[in-house]
Formats: sequence, structure tokens, C-alpha cells
Amino acid sequence: MKKSLSTQKLSLAYRHRLRWASILSAGVAITLIAALMPVSGSLGIATPVHAFSRQTRVAGAVTFHDKGCEHCHGVDGIGTDRGPDLSTVGKRWKKDRIEKQIREGGGGMPPFGDALQQDEVKDLVDYLSAKRKAPKTSGPSAAPQAATDDSGL
Repeated sequence: MKKSLSTQKLSLAYRHRLRWASILSAGVAITLIAALMPVSGSLGIATPVHAFSRQTRVAGAVTFHDKGCEHCHGVDGIGTDRGPDLSTVGKRWKKDRIEKQIREGGGGMPPFGDALQQDEVKDLVDYLSAKRKAPKTSGPSAAPQAATDDSGL
């Protein structure tokens, strides 16, 4: 049995509509996915975030001590005649600037990008970015000796 010409046109038109409907559906799906990507963290989908925790701050304090940062910046980063006070560096600098300073140096500080592992740099950045308040001092003798300029860590 041969289909009539009107039936062939109908099936061609129907197939054409189905094709466009599937293309349109795919376009809508792609658009929705792209629109939801910025909020994917709120949907329970893991997104990379550079956030610090108490554990990384503690690890950063250990790294600060073990890698000799205290030689120039003093115990707990209060500053010396060789390095500036870092007690409020987290208030003054963003994480990317702190990381760049550690890796590339500058302002009298040598670069440590080749001397530190990636996780050590991250821990140091988290530790230093959490330093937002100057420590309480018990008198004029406890004041840091180095200037608090922005020339380097």
C-alpha cells in the first residue's frame, strides 16, 4: 500500500517539527545548565573554593615557624628590623597578593616559590589572610620594630 502525497507531506512536516523540537529542547537544557553553574555550590555540587579553616591556619603557623619566616618577620609575624609587621596583613592584602608576594618576593623579600610546596604556600596564605587584628600589647616595649608599609611581606 502506497501512501498518498498528503500523508507523505504530513509525515515530513511531523518529522521536521520533531527535529526542531529536539534542537530547541537541547538549547534550553544547555542554557539552564549554563545559568545554574554560578550557583552550583548551593545545589550541593562541589566547586573549587580557596577557603581557609582552623586546620589550615594552624598548619600555616607551623609552616611560618618551620620555614624560617620568623627570622625576618618575628614570632607570630609581629615584625623585626629585617621584615615588616604582618599582624594585620589579612586586612590590608587579598589572598592573591599575599600568595604572589610569597612566590615572587619583592620589596626586600626574596621569592619562595621554588622553596615551598603548593600546600605550604596555601597554608601560609590562609594563616596570613586570617591575620586581621594587631596583637594586644602590654606596653611600649612590646611594639613591633618594623614599619607597616605595603612594600613586602
